[in-house]
Amino acid sequence: MKNTKCGSLTRTHVWRRQWTLSCFGVVLAFSLLAQPIPAKHKGGFSGSTSSQPLALSADGELLAVANPDNNTVTFFDTSRPVPERIEEVNVGREPNGVALAPDGREAYVANTVDGTVSVLTLNGRREKVKLHKLLRVGTEPYGVAVTPNGDKVYVTNARSNSVTVINARNNHLIKTIEGVGIEPRALAITNDGDGNDDDETVFVTQFLALPLAGKVDGTDDAKAAFVTMISTRTDSVIGQIQLDPIPDTGFKAFGDALARIPVGPTAIFTTGAYPNQLNNIAVKGRFAYVPNTGASPNGPVRFDVNTQSLLHVIDRAAGTDAHQTINMHRAVALQTGAPKTFITQPWAMAFKHDSDEAYVISAASNIVVKIAANPSTGAPAVLSDPADATRVLQIPTGSNPRGIVINEDDSLAYVMNYVSRNVTVINLLGSRESVIATVQSADLPLPGTLEDKIQIGKELYNTSIGLFDGGITRRMSNNGWGACSACHPFGLSDNVVWIFAAGPRRTIPQHTDFDQTDPHRLTQRALNWSAIFDEEEDFELNIRGVSGGQGLIVLADGITQDPNVNAFLPLANGGRNQLKVRGVGAWDAIKAFEQFGIRAPLSPVSSGDPDVIAGRALFGSASCANCHGGPQWTRSRINFTPPPAAASIVRAQLIDQLRPVGTFDPAAFNEVRQNVVAGSFSPLGADGFSPASLLSLFAFPQTFFHNGAANSLSAVLDNVTHRSAGTGGVDTLTNAADRQKLVQFLLSIDSRTVPFP
Repeated sequence: MKNTKCGSLTRTHVWRRQWTLSCFGVVLAFSLLAQPIPAKHKGGFSGSTSSQPLALSADGELLAVANPDNNTVTFFDTSRPVPERIEEVNVGREPNGVALAPDGREAYVANTVDGTVSVLTLNGRREKVKLHKLLRVGTEPYGVAVTPNGDKVYVTNARSNSVTVINARNNHLIKTIEGVGIEPRALAITNDGDGNDDDETVFVTQFLALPLAGKVDGTDDAKAAFVTMISTRTDSVIGQIQLDPIPDTGFKAFGDALARIPVGPTAIFTTGAYPNQLNNIAVKGRFAYVPNTGASPNGPVRFDVNTQSLLHVIDRAAGTDAHQTINMHRAVALQTGAPKTFITQPWAMAFKHDSDEAYVISAASNIVVKIAANPSTGAPAVLSDPADATRVLQIPTGSNPRGIVINEDDSLAYVMNYVSRNVTVINLLGSRESVIATVQSADLPLPGTLEDKIQIGKELYNTSIGLFDGGITRRMSNNGWGACSACHPFGLSDNVVWIFAAGPRRTIPQHTDFDQTDPHRLTQRALNWSAIFDEEEDFELNIRGVSGGQGLIVLADGITQDPNVNAFLPLANGGRNQLKVRGVGAWDAIKAFEQFGIRAPLSPVSSGDPDVIAGRALFGSASCANCHGGPQWTRSRINFTPPPAAASIVRAQLIDQLRPVGTFDPAAFNEVRQNVVAGSFSPLGADGFSPASLLSLFAFPQTFFHNGAANSLSAVLDNVTHRSAGTGGVDTLTNAADRQKLVQFLLSIDSRTVPFP
């Protein structure tokens, strides 16, 4: 039996019901279970396993935490309630997932940018860590999970749409499973309690929702989400589960844009939502649970009828949606206590081992909420605070929590906070859960550096709250409902077509806003499909209008919202008086993050593929570069210092940035403005659109053009007007085989592709 000491404390592996820790002059008092760690078989995990950015060994005494921005993994001794750092180890670039073997002797790290898995070994006393092997897997590996007995390791390759299987006994590659769906992210592996890992099921989430046949983008039921099932016996796909939209979010709209019903005085219109952004999945009993950010895109836009906090439930035996989905935002809306903080961007969750209680992290609101699941029906419910029945239980975390694990005796939970680069330790015992420690996992940038400015911008981009100098907070949205990242996960796109004021608009990924080949990031494109903004700071209007926040641009008193914020005129919005974080202007920091902090996805398609080479030549001969040339793969450019000349603004658009290329059909069902008024439904689009960037276009599938009218690149090229726009109407792509080669080239474009000048 292992004994450890910390100051005056001596404790064994079997924790006592009541004890007090006195360590380094800090006193912590809480209750712990007086029973051994439950184990269904010797040396394995007692429950199901899942992919997370942090991992625990089966005995609960070793914690590994991935540090994506530092290219490291940090190991902690968790035999004490307050983790003690063992070692921070260099791995590959952007490690997003880590898993431990049950005995803690090996760690598996998914290095997203490098396309590798680092296999790290720890010595018997877990005091030293070294690299044992580096395995080449698919493109952008993200999630990694170990089977319950530690026989196999599964890795999701987010960009090559595959899962790699590793033999954990010899660390050799077994197989690459193809056909697992588009952008596989999360993994969860069942555990039937025996010593055999070949009779389990692996659940794999596909991150973004996909279009449903017969539906039109912009409707609240336009898409569905999908989870793939893999057999551990055959390492092959055995099924796919469709997670359906919900018909009623519990929140009403003031109008119905797609029905051409103008905004009225009361909210009486039912809104639905479809599941999206499936970053995590957890198995419990007969069910699997999928936290996700629901999309409710129909207008009119208001903070509480756009994104939703959904928890979908899968019936494992039937392999179907159990239709027990809840909108966790409803629990907050119904609480009578103030202030309210909504559960924005539910990103990951973990169940206790010996109960049907679980904890869901809200990545944007920096909280953990508790749910209870009905073991018979699977129905989940958000729980109230036992100390205050007027409120939902909300446990504070660090900045931008992205993963959570619970130790084997259900006494402690550990939360990985991505932006603050630390771990929150939560005591799960007693009458109410509470934070007992926060430990740093990796260093933050030095204050005053560009890296620090980018980090502040990343924090603000990923929060629904915001904490500013002078104690100012809760400015980013109405009661923590919205965040930039809620529609731009990883700074990219949720691939949703929203019915906005300008019309139907697919979310544009922000890795294309600035020329990433320019070390100073001074070259910027016009913003939004209709070039309605010329500065990143113009999105102050989105914070106020879409998210319902007070915003960041203020009057001279440093607090009061400046009412004189408009697109273009009369004032530029960059450099305005603004809230500050650690002395750095909030919008200055957000812009720095958008310039330097968003990575373009890496394509799995080889530039040496013969069809890619041929497609590149066809791209050139069809003069596609007339609209899609340059290092940003778009000709759109802001070539003036804001504000623009009044004459350059026509119908609220930078008119010289627009190209009419046959992609606007005013008769299309979803071509409507969000806040329609009687007799005025027509959206922007007749003047053309700002050319879309083709950089990493492959990462945003089945939703193309501004309104999602095309579900494939082949369909995009079927538009003759569009494909011949660069040649003055002369169609050089009449041959279907040529168009397919061009599609292959388009799918290959990423930051490594040489652009057309």
